Amino acid sequence: MSAFLQPTYWLTMNPPEVGGLLGSVTFVVFVFVFILGIVGHLVADRRGSDRFMREVGHKIATLFVVMGLLGVLLFFFSFEEIRLFGARFWYLVWAIGLLMWVFLIFRYVKWTVPTMRERETLRHANQKYLPGRKKK
Repeated sequence: MSAFLQPTYWLTMNPPEVGGLLGSVTFVVFVFVFILGIVGHLVADRRGSDRFMREVGHKIATLFVVMGLLGVLLFFFSFEEIRLFGARFWYLVWAIGLLMWVFLIFRYVKWTVPTMRERETLRHANQKYLPGRKKK
């Protein structure tokens, strides 16, 4: 376990060993995340009556599709023992990218969506005083 925490373990150009049970579990997780993203896109299209929640659903589904696809690609490069593209540090880059993307989605949900909702309600409230077609 101590070798797992050393920088030399992660910053080597040698691809990790992805055979055996751990490699199979890793592959299944990446494929599951990819499939979850595709299903998420379908559900977000059909389920959300709220526009903002549909957008959040699409953002999360896109995250799953992209990260699942990149994970499968990383696994393929590691399985084929391609020296540069199969290196361990790409898994760290993948994890950092995942965390950054999750943070951006969280920030969108926590700060951007409430201000957009407020703007929309104000616009809708002012719309009743303007001439034109009335929306129900």
